[in-house]
Amino acid sequence: MSAQQVPAGVWRHWKGRDYLVLGLGHDADHVERTVVVYVPLHEVPGPQLAVRSLAGFLEEVSPGVPRFRFLGSG
Repeated sequence: MSAQQVPAGVWRHWKGRDYLVLGLGHDADHVERTVVVYVPLHEVPGPQLAVRSLAGFLEEVSPGVPRFRFLGSG
């Protein structure tokens, strides 16, 4: 999967919680580092806006188990 395959919408984390991906961004200190910007669709303490590196977002937590999977543009 590539950056073009990370559409905005609802994504489910492998642990079962849903997140709204807003889009892609870059690390202001490292322009070449692409990040996924998202918001949890459940209550969390502290800031609601989260970022994760594109590589970390797309990686598998174990063989055949993606960290996030796309549910739809919801």
